[in-house]
Amino acid sequence: MLQDESSRSLPRSALIRRRLSLFLQSHALMYSFLWSESAKKSLLNEVFSALLGYDHTLWNTLLPERPTIDASFLLRRAQGHSEGDEYRHGTCESKCGHIFRKGEVFYRCKTCSVDSNSALCVKCFRATSHKDHETSFTVSAGSGGCCDCGNAAAWIGDVSCKIHSHEEDATISNDMIDEIPEKLENSIQTTIDCVLDFVLDVFSCSPENLKKMPTLESILQDEKTSRLSENKYGDIDDSCNMYSLVLWNDEKHSFKQFYEQITTALELPNNVFGKKMANIINDIGRACIVTETNIKELLKIGQKLAQINLAVSIRSMRDIFREESCAVLLEWLADIAGSSICGKRNYFSSVICKELVRPWNCGLHNSDLTFRLSLRSLALPEIVAIDSPDIFLNEDHINSSGPSDTSSHMLETDESSIHSRHWYPSNSLPDVLSYASRVRFDYFFLYDLKLWKSLRYKLQELYLGYFITQPGFKEIMGARIAISYRRLAELFLLLDREPEHSVIFFSMQIFTVADVAKLLVTEYDFLTTINATLYTFFTYKKLNTPNYVDQHAMIRTDSAAFHSRRYIHIFHHIQFMLSIPCVAEIVREDLKFLKQYADFFNLFQGMCPYTRAVSQHVEWENDSWMYVLNVSLQVAKLCRHVGNVFMELNTNKLANAINYLISLILYPKARNESWTNTESLTTGITVDERGNSKLIEYDIALQPVSFHHPLHWLLVYLLSFYVERDNYKLLWTQLDLLAVTDHPLRVCAWLSQMRAKLWIRNGTTLRDQAHHYRNLSFHEYTFDLDVLLLQLTLTYGDPDAILPSFISRFQLEDQMYGRFFVPHKHYDVSQVTIMMEEFLLLLISIVCNTAVLDHWDITRRIEYGIAHILCFRPLPYSEITKRTCEHLLEHKQFESTLKKVATFRNAEGINDSGSFTLKDEYFDYVDPFNIHYSRNQREEAENILRRRYSKQHSKHLESVVYEEYHPILHSNITIPILQSDSFVGILWHTIVYAYIYPYDQGKLEGLVNTALHACLLVLMSEKGSEPIFSKKICENRFPVVEGLQEYCNSPDVTLFSVLCQMKNHRNFVYVKEKISLIMKILKSEVPLLYEPVYAETLSISSSKIVQSLSDAEQQEQHLAKVRMAKERQARIMEQFRMQQNKFLENHALFEASDCEMDEADEFSVTSSVSTKLFLDPPIDTCLLCQEELKDKRPYGTLVFVLRSSVLRLFPADDANYVSEVLDIPDSLDHEIQERPFGLAGKRKKVLDSTEAYDYDNYYYEKKGNELHQLKDSFNGFPPDQLDRGLHATGCGHFMHIDCFKNHIATVTLATRANPYRNHPHNLSMKEFLCPLCKALCNTIFPILWRPKEEINFQEAGVLTAPLKNWLVSKTFSFNKDLNQQLLDIETSPSEHTQSYNLNLLDVLQHTLRDSLKDIYTLNTGADNSSDNVEENADNLFQSSVLDHVHFKSVVNNEVPADERLAISDDIFELYRRLDDVIDLNSSLYSDDFIPVNGKLHNVVKLFSYSLCQVEASTRGHIKCSSIPADIWVHNLGKNQQVFLRILSESIKTYTLLCAHDSQKRIGGSIQEFEFISFCQQKRIFGRLLPSLDSPVTKSITDDRVEPLLVKDTFREFAEASVSGLLSCDESFHYLTQLYYTADIVRNLWILLSQRNSLLKCMESVEFEAFDYEQLKGFEHLVIQIWKSLRVDGAGLINFDCCTEDDLNNPHLLFTLYKLLERFSLIFLRKCALLWYCRYGVSFETQPNLNFQNSELSRLQTKMHIPGVIELSNHLCLTASSTEWSLIKHWCNFFTETGPLCDFPRAYYPGIYELVSLPYELDKVFELLLARRCSKCLTEPMEPAICLFCGKLLCFQSHCCSFNGIGECNLHMQQCASDIGIFLIVKKCAILYLNPPVGSFSVAPFLDAYGETDLGLRRGRSQYLSQKRYDETVRTMWLNGSIPSYIARQLDANPDTGGWETL
Repeated sequence: MLQDESSRSLPRSALIRRRLSLFLQSHALMYSFLWSESAKKSLLNEVFSALLGYDHTLWNTLLPERPTIDASFLLRRAQGHSEGDEYRHGTCESKCGHIFRKGEVFYRCKTCSVDSNSALCVKCFRATSHKDHETSFTVSAGSGGCCDCGNAAAWIGDVSCKIHSHEEDATISNDMIDEIPEKLENSIQTTIDCVLDFVLDVFSCSPENLKKMPTLESILQDEKTSRLSENKYGDIDDSCNMYSLVLWNDEKHSFKQFYEQITTALELPNNVFGKKMANIINDIGRACIVTETNIKELLKIGQKLAQINLAVSIRSMRDIFREESCAVLLEWLADIAGSSICGKRNYFSSVICKELVRPWNCGLHNSDLTFRLSLRSLALPEIVAIDSPDIFLNEDHINSSGPSDTSSHMLETDESSIHSRHWYPSNSLPDVLSYASRVRFDYFFLYDLKLWKSLRYKLQELYLGYFITQPGFKEIMGARIAISYRRLAELFLLLDREPEHSVIFFSMQIFTVADVAKLLVTEYDFLTTINATLYTFFTYKKLNTPNYVDQHAMIRTDSAAFHSRRYIHIFHHIQFMLSIPCVAEIVREDLKFLKQYADFFNLFQGMCPYTRAVSQHVEWENDSWMYVLNVSLQVAKLCRHVGNVFMELNTNKLANAINYLISLILYPKARNESWTNTESLTTGITVDERGNSKLIEYDIALQPVSFHHPLHWLLVYLLSFYVERDNYKLLWTQLDLLAVTDHPLRVCAWLSQMRAKLWIRNGTTLRDQAHHYRNLSFHEYTFDLDVLLLQLTLTYGDPDAILPSFISRFQLEDQMYGRFFVPHKHYDVSQVTIMMEEFLLLLISIVCNTAVLDHWDITRRIEYGIAHILCFRPLPYSEITKRTCEHLLEHKQFESTLKKVATFRNAEGINDSGSFTLKDEYFDYVDPFNIHYSRNQREEAENILRRRYSKQHSKHLESVVYEEYHPILHSNITIPILQSDSFVGILWHTIVYAYIYPYDQGKLEGLVNTALHACLLVLMSEKGSEPIFSKKICENRFPVVEGLQEYCNSPDVTLFSVLCQMKNHRNFVYVKEKISLIMKILKSEVPLLYEPVYAETLSISSSKIVQSLSDAEQQEQHLAKVRMAKERQARIMEQFRMQQNKFLENHALFEASDCEMDEADEFSVTSSVSTKLFLDPPIDTCLLCQEELKDKRPYGTLVFVLRSSVLRLFPADDANYVSEVLDIPDSLDHEIQERPFGLAGKRKKVLDSTEAYDYDNYYYEKKGNELHQLKDSFNGFPPDQLDRGLHATGCGHFMHIDCFKNHIATVTLATRANPYRNHPHNLSMKEFLCPLCKALCNTIFPILWRPKEEINFQEAGVLTAPLKNWLVSKTFSFNKDLNQQLLDIETSPSEHTQSYNLNLLDVLQHTLRDSLKDIYTLNTGADNSSDNVEENADNLFQSSVLDHVHFKSVVNNEVPADERLAISDDIFELYRRLDDVIDLNSSLYSDDFIPVNGKLHNVVKLFSYSLCQVEASTRGHIKCSSIPADIWVHNLGKNQQVFLRILSESIKTYTLLCAHDSQKRIGGSIQEFEFISFCQQKRIFGRLLPSLDSPVTKSITDDRVEPLLVKDTFREFAEASVSGLLSCDESFHYLTQLYYTADIVRNLWILLSQRNSLLKCMESVEFEAFDYEQLKGFEHLVIQIWKSLRVDGAGLINFDCCTEDDLNNPHLLFTLYKLLERFSLIFLRKCALLWYCRYGVSFETQPNLNFQNSELSRLQTKMHIPGVIELSNHLCLTASSTEWSLIKHWCNFFTETGPLCDFPRAYYPGIYELVSLPYELDKVFELLLARRCSKCLTEPMEPAICLFCGKLLCFQSHCCSFNGIGECNLHMQQCASDIGIFLIVKKCAILYLNPPVGSFSVAPFLDAYGETDLGLRRGRSQYLSQKRYDETVRTMWLNGSIPSYIARQLDANPDTGGWETL
């Protein structure tokens, strides 16, 4: 830029300023007002150049060489700084100062901190010691805050942090610091000065109130006033005719609302642009939606956007460009503030701070007008109406007279302002309020609302990160905040769109520091400012001066002030200030603060009163009471804080403060006629005609009455402190105290009337308020204070003079003066009784609750509170805290006292929680008549105490009166209340009322018990002292009232006489023991009075009184009653027995006639041992019709077929997993103690042992392997190693088939009738819920089969095996080519080819006939005898006799129709449903999920996959019972055992139906059956059974058959058992041996092909003492397999296969042997399950079986299967055996077709684990701080961890969603495909997904008290419960129960779907 002549004489700083200013002005025009990355780059280049004085040689003061500055350049990063420097040794300082971001977790320690405002970040908390401390954590809402680590003022002692306590890193060597050149200092100062002024110039004209839509005129005016001044910036600012519409973020609208409204307003075809803009608005805080020259068009769009109250602004593009420039400049300031120059770290930040405290030189075009307009942000406006916040922002209220008029207006007040002098600022207040003294800092605070979210956060980061640490600058910031606080609070309360980002939260970080707070209160009268702010917020009068308030202002409970919750933060500010000791000292010494709070509390005195609805119910009840109650709670809490300030005030000053409050209550300030909705505050004393003083008349049943009396609450605090002084004097008259007590007394009587249901017509809202006021979180701030004031009044006054006023307020004058029969004007008879009882309870509470009067310490108060909470039953900690008073809960001794009072029992089960049980000695604290107890609680507490003392004193429960033994909590100060004549009169009238009134005595039981308890209370407390009360009972006489004359012959009687008569009255038997105790005490205390009065009682009692029975008569009567009761019980039991026997006889006959049991009956005659059936008939009933399940009606069990990816493939190429196989325990049929298992357990140990605050390793991967371990700690099982399939599970419930059809129809209709509900089931997937257990189901398996016997496992090995005989007879020659032998067999001539097939089909048909019950077959052929089939079963393996078998084929059309087996169509219909369900589940994913083969193929796959999953789910997780199970199968639940057998029979029946069905009524066909059978027999035998020879099988070529070694051996066996080898049921043991051998061969080849993994694994094996000679046979087998699998001897199939040298290594052979043992164990476990469910084998326990042996050896013994060594030796000795021939066939078949097939994969044999989690949830928070989402590359706000693979995801975040699908759902499709399990870390929740639905559950973490915390609302540290993790999350996943869990959750909570309702 060229300089003119005039500029050459300017100083250097002026030239820099001029050049930079001109650039900033013209920058927008350079880029045509379009902001871009290029514009940002040029701006950064310019400001860095100006910073260096445009001398680029000075770059060496910042960096070694001049950098290339682009749009992303950061000086701090270029200097080597990076994220996490505050934790890294060498860069961290002694103070942390880490700023809490939104969603970040920070910690508090109540034990260490000075106040609750001290906080630590996660890393510093973990690096400091807080063992046994009271800690909590909070998830930051983004409202600011920083870590206080290193801040000594925040902690009680030294909090030593392992990160920030390195002194050697705290200082920098002086050699590294150079002097900064003077010209560079000037250029830095000038640049920062110019930048700050430019930012303020731009933002001063930015809109602040976005609630009002701009107009055309206001937009044009804004464009003119926003132009920069030529005088300051050097050139004329041109106009701009391009305008932009900007949409702003707020806290009210959702993401969806934003983008949908954008799409609607712009009339776009889709939501793409709207979502893009919504993302920008969500991240940045605003976005430019559209740019136009036509302002009217922008206004039109803006009006559409504002239809849902979105915040919209329209400004010129020039101003928008400059605002973006200012954002870059502020980020640039933050960048250089954290950078160093010439080795000085804090130089830039100190210069910025100095410039911020300089005045702002406004540089706008119309400087005078614009400056005055900008001052509206500083002016203290007139608040005209809180409901319309826009009014006080109207420009008409701009004070045009300037700031000088403010003070004059303050003095020109009317006479009424004399009462508000205490609101005036102090005379010593410096002149900081004038606008001329404003500095830049003030404007940055006041312009906070003009900024957007990201910029506001950046500024707070600048304040907290760099400015607050500058020496002395914290005090300056506090002063500037104090000056602007009023305006900041008003903007926050009324206008802030994003209150969580308000600068007012940052201010709290400043003025809660003790030194700063003291300075602000003393020098700036800051506390008065806050008080005035809160006062004016709740009023609506005009306010012109800083701290002036109008005492004639009033509140409106329906205003917006009460509906907003933001005022809570202002209350908290005051509370924090008052909790600072130095501030509290100032407040209590200056009476003006008490007057301020009294004025404020007086606003709420008597607000929101109620008047009783007498004639009709309240029709409509609004919800304003909730807002009023919330405000009242904050006011009540403030009363406590203000009252506590005066605790240490000297006695005289405290008395003066009390006098002030009493005078304010007795003589309230006059309220104008506007105060209509308030209770009458008038109170006073009147004198009746007798000269007695009493309260003025006030009928609360007719006149208004209010709950809210904060002045009284404050007075109680002061009075309680006053009476605790030793030298206090009662300065107030009794009448004054009585008058003050009137309002609390009204409330107590009002609450009693509500309990008596007198106010029932006023609706439920009043009842709810009373409940809160008296029982919940309110009572310690309100009701307890009311009772305490009554107590103080009665204690320090004359009870005889005061109690009549109490009676009057309860409106019980007639009853307490003997006029019992006078009708009450308000109460009915029952209500009178309740009111009398409530009145007595109040007096008892006043006498007994003496914590204040007796000066209890805090420990005793806590013990007293806990005892009354825990006396009923053990409670968890959270319940205790809910019921404990807040001031006790917040005390530091609460935790220790709780542990002292109660015994803690930790959580044991998976659903329970830890609980505290009250210790026995603390039951002495329990008072059943506690005023907070309900009647039921009083009775329960009394019974608990009676049982306790009955046990202690060995007495009958009925005769125990607990008051005789229970310590009475009383005080010598309060007992005189009960000893007064008035109270004795109250008792006399109460007891006489209950005695004589003709009313149901049951309703009077509570009243009588309460009155007698009061008597006992006084009598027990008088023991050892003068018996005043005892004498009055016997001496005081009362006139006999109407009604009592029938019982007494004297004109006056004593209370003693009435009690004696009641004792023997039959209506009062329930209190006889209590009265007897009273008599006993009186006899011992006043014996001289007792005898005469007792004699008098006998003489005056009338004949109507029931005379007392003698003890003998009473005993005889009692025994007679007991005898009669026993006889009556015996008669009832005899009748019941006779009816039961008759029913059983009838039922037995019915059973015998209903079932066909001829053969069973014959067998039972010859055998004394009952036969166990394969499937026992169910004893349940149908779920719908509730009829018994009999064979007359078909029935079945409900089933759910679901997609599953539970089964895992073995990662043989990973040495870690290969080593893990060796660690598998020898027995998996019992509970494994070390959990989790294998790699998961090792990762958990790393998590629990690694100290993650070592951030040198944490951030730098190159420094060791620590980082690698931490990053891999959340890794789970590789998602590409999962085998997907279909799994079947059942809930175990049965239903008739016709009922099932009706249920499906009903579910379909109900679902379609409610289309807007998020249903738990999916009709398109044929899903429904079980009517009983609500489990998800989609089909039913009909139970069709005849009963059959189980097979004993001992017979399994000795059964006839025709298959084995057939194979042996056709033994292959080991020397002859195997292929040629197979060819010879297949081409051998046969004359009976066609008959083979017919014979097999006939056998299958008769197998089907014999298995089905008769009701499922429509007819039976005469010649189709099943006996003939059984006799010729072996013929299937003998082709020479097949022509002699005379069976007819069902497919032969020549067979007559009446001789065919006909199956019911209902059966085919149900199996067609199974086809549909399998097809639906198979077609949802790509072909690689489930190959779409034939129907039968998928059905048999379902069977094998289900068995494998059941076996995998039980590994190491079956608890052994006291009697060891003979095999792991019997450890399964009974329902699961039954279901597996039903599943097996169902799949078998499906196969038989396929072979039988010629009409294709189900999906499977006979052709598919023959193809599957062909492949299965070819794979295992190398040839076909003769019976399968048919035209279909002859057309199948071998290339369509997969080798056996490619397929999983067990699944092949299981599938063949229900399809291709159905005819070989008797040879299942031999088949097991064959497949067992094949499994060994297959696994051996898989291991040999992974040489590297095997060698690494061998290094970690500890070789035990073993005879390697035993491995010779095994070595021979290994070598033969290795040779057999070579390709033409030239190479190996896998390049990583072991070499011949490797096989000579004995260590390698031993490793192979150990690995094969583990695989064999899993195979035999699965075979045992197959034997049980498919072949019906019963594994009975052998007497001599040693359960100490390994599970493998036990299985081999039971199943007669040789071990690996035995099998190898056998094969080695019999080289020409059939087994070797088959092995050769399997290997050759694999080598020939192997290249065309996938490489064989084994199933993972270990224990299935989810991702391992650390013991402490705190460590998860810590580890996630450096983790970023791999998709959006940002730190997730709500991180979610996939518990399958451990990947970190963004939960419920739009940044990673796609087409409305969140990242968790997207990831699930790539991971487990069908089920998702995620840990939502910051909600401590588990998210279950089963698309398209999902649900939450509690995470398996417990706090120190054994409780879960869903949502982390309690904020206590959480610890992993591995037991819950296993038995809930892991078990549900393995059992396939997650879909049913989600369905149950959705069924219980109806919603419309979506994440909003999840």
